[in-house]
Amino acid sequence: MKRRDNMNKKRHQSDVMWLYGKHAVKAALQNPQREVLRFVVSENNLDFAEECHVRGVKTEIADKNFFAMTFGRDATHQGCAVQVKKLPEVFIEDVIEDENDTRPIVFLDKVTDPQNVGSIMRAAAVFGARAIVVAEDNSPELTASAAKTASGAAEIVPLIRVTNLVHTIKNLKKSGFWCIGLDERGDKAINEVSLDGKFIFVIGSEGSGMRRLTRETCDYLVQLPCYDKFSTLNAAQAATVTLYEILRQQRSK
Repeated sequence: MKRRDNMNKKRHQSDVMWLYGKHAVKAALQNPQREVLRFVVSENNLDFAEECHVRGVKTEIADKNFFAMTFGRDATHQGCAVQVKKLPEVFIEDVIEDENDTRPIVFLDKVTDPQNVGSIMRAAAVFGARAIVVAEDNSPELTASAAKTASGAAEIVPLIRVTNLVHTIKNLKKSGFWCIGLDERGDKAINEVSLDGKFIFVIGSEGSGMRRLTRETCDYLVQLPCYDKFSTLNAAQAATVTLYEILRQQRSK
């Protein structure tokens, strides 16, 4: 595989961002790779600040107007926030270096809702996926709201951007990975497929699913078993069920 095949990706607007919510804030403060610039809490969160403050960054106390003006009145900030620099960029080559690592890699094809991405990151952290991979074009930024939904998982599971999903999948297949596509028209249910080995797991958008070329690149397509004929799940829910099944099978062996 050509090293750093997404080095030509466009630069994002800023390397600095805010994270809010207790789980996201605490995880960022405890992540040695995360550079923290500011740590802000409301006055009634001083106990939380004392509990998680391990980085030597001065604690700033702010009133509710600061949080409302910075994040919007509807943001569930829980009275705490950190201003941080974005994590060092991770490339697909970095997460496949260990030949004995059988944790799945999750590819998102046209999943553009940041909340869904945050939820999938959380499931990936719980069930042990190596990384989330998205296409550089038409993929969501990891916003403060998405990081809040991820509940700290953004510090654990890297979000990797590549120039071309299909090209990256094909290269990984040459390196010994099998590619599973989640599709309600799949020939088998996920629990009927042996998931022993190194896998890529692809999930598409809720409306149109995977793009044709992505679907054709998969080694096989699977569906989720469902009761009767009701099978409506969003991308995050479907990813959670699939990642659980992969972990269940691998641990049973």
